[in-house]
Amino acid sequence: MVTEFPAPSSPPARPRRWLKRSLVTLLVLANLVVFGGYFALRFYTGKIDAELQKNEEVVAALADKPTSRQDPLNFLLIGSDSRENLPDDMAGNFGAFDGQRADVIMILQLIPEDGTARILSLPRDLRVDIEGHGTQKINAAYAFGGGALTVQTVTEYTGIPIHHYAEIDFYGFASLVDALGGVAFDFPFPARDLKSGLEVPAGQQRVGGAMALAYARSRSYQELQNGQWTSVDANDIGRTHRQQQLILAIVTEAKHPSTITEAGHLIETLGSFVTVDSALDQDALIDLVWSMRSLSPADMQTVTYPTVTRTIDGGSYQLPDEPAAAAVLTAFLTGQPLGVTAQGPVRLQILNGNGIPGAAARWAGELADPRFVIVDIGDAESDTFATTVLLAGPDNVASATMVADQLGFGEIRPGTVPEGVDVIVIVGADAQ
Repeated sequence: MVTEFPAPSSPPARPRRWLKRSLVTLLVLANLVVFGGYFALRFYTGKIDAELQKNEEVVAALADKPTSRQDPLNFLLIGSDSRENLPDDMAGNFGAFDGQRADVIMILQLIPEDGTARILSLPRDLRVDIEGHGTQKINAAYAFGGGALTVQTVTEYTGIPIHHYAEIDFYGFASLVDALGGVAFDFPFPARDLKSGLEVPAGQQRVGGAMALAYARSRSYQELQNGQWTSVDANDIGRTHRQQQLILAIVTEAKHPSTITEAGHLIETLGSFVTVDSALDQDALIDLVWSMRSLSPADMQTVTYPTVTRTIDGGSYQLPDEPAAAAVLTAFLTGQPLGVTAQGPVRLQILNGNGIPGAAARWAGELADPRFVIVDIGDAESDTFATTVLLAGPDNVASATMVADQLGFGEIRPGTVPEGVDVIVIVGADAQ
């Protein structure tokens, strides 16, 4: 059963500011390659280019564009924690704070050669040196010097060249999700966060902008398991994983307008919110859209920069967890598989989602394989799953694909999984 959550009340008109929706805009544009071919693509990219706000200040901090169109292209994606222009029904969930910091910091790497993408998330409390300001948390770079200083700081710390820059604040993020008509998420258990305002039942839910923002901001995430509210990844790193999951859900949604008319309408809506660095012109947009025309969540690798928590001079910081941290940066720079490969078999939780007695145990038997280990068998909160669902965090999409191949069916979706589990298999009515 899909639950519809109402969109937030319409806030007053606001000026367009900074970069809002470049990734989603590009994904929607990519559908025009299918629906209308090259000429439709050029027509709509031209319309968007005319609407875009151009940020020239950040350009000086960007690396030169690759000399070949087949070389990887890196975007720095920033989620600002600005509360400006939040409607009343959302503002109360995020506290009072003047100004803005970089609440989300991700490097998106697009690889035109094979049409794939990779995302590296940097914890906002990562301890770095910021030019002119000494040792600070990395999110402070935005408060001190906006996008330009953030690009410079990220580049100096990681060694990864940044070719383009994108930014979105709380209001813009919620509006993005609403412009898509919401995004679909699967929750194996009822979930909540009393601080961010998240509250959803179990099963597949279509969440609007306000609830998606509450999910992305959740640091006190809880699930109702066995009649008790249990904290699950209730920290900043867990929140980073949820943000990655939301990106995959947005990618999925942006890939499915049903007609060229619908895609064109959505493009025009998104265009009114977007600002880009001035180097991202129409020809660059077309190149990017063409390279992303087949991009899906299965084509995206995501990883969080490995860190450990340390208290230094009374402040809590994230420090690199070596040698894993260096391995991640090296992989990103060299094109090797991203992330730290898990040791041992894929850990599975098998849940009965179709109400047929013994269904979970039966399919657990079908997954008897050295590559997998069954850590739990039980019942899902709902027994109305028509399709078998494989829930996986963003770091385990490849593992979920391996499980689906073994079963011979199943739909892979982004979702939250409990500690000690890599993939949740919810057995649906299609499991015969």
